[in-house]
Amino acid sequence: MQTYEVTGRHITFGIGTELKLSESQAESRTDSLKIKKKDIFEVVHPVQFKQGEKITISPESLTKSLLENLKEISDKKSDSSSNKIEVPTEYPCIQHLGFGKYNVYDKNKNLLTEKPIKKDEAEKIFTELSKKNDPDDGNEDEENPEKKQSDNGADNAS
Repeated sequence: MQTYEVTGRHITFGIGTELKLSESQAESRTDSLKIKKKDIFEVVHPVQFKQGEKITISPESLTKSLLENLKEISDKKSDSSSNKIEVPTEYPCIQHLGFGKYNVYDKNKNLLTEKPIKKDEAEKIFTELSKKNDPDDGNEDEENPEKKQSDNGADNAS
């Protein structure tokens, strides 16, 4: 399950949706919810949440129209994320945008995709890009003579 914040004016979840809610959220909607576990509820009548409320739901339960009114938020507190060390991004790269969508950047940090694409498409573009920019062919030639020399040395010892 993932935590989201309602960004639209309000959002309505339909019957059968499972939500993880705080006690206060559940108390104000007792007629519309059936308790499944300690803090997991099943919607038995359509239930609304207003802008700014945080809910936890399985991403598979969300439709595109619901996602337009939700913003994915991290379960971690902002204090811990500010202590996080940022690793510099190496280009070319694939950037995950969320919800199975990706962007591809070249070595000059130029966006190669007009709009976010699926992971397999992004990986295909990235692989083709890497093959074009791969200078390793020269390095492999340098390593191979060393291997040949050691092999020849083993043959001479016999």
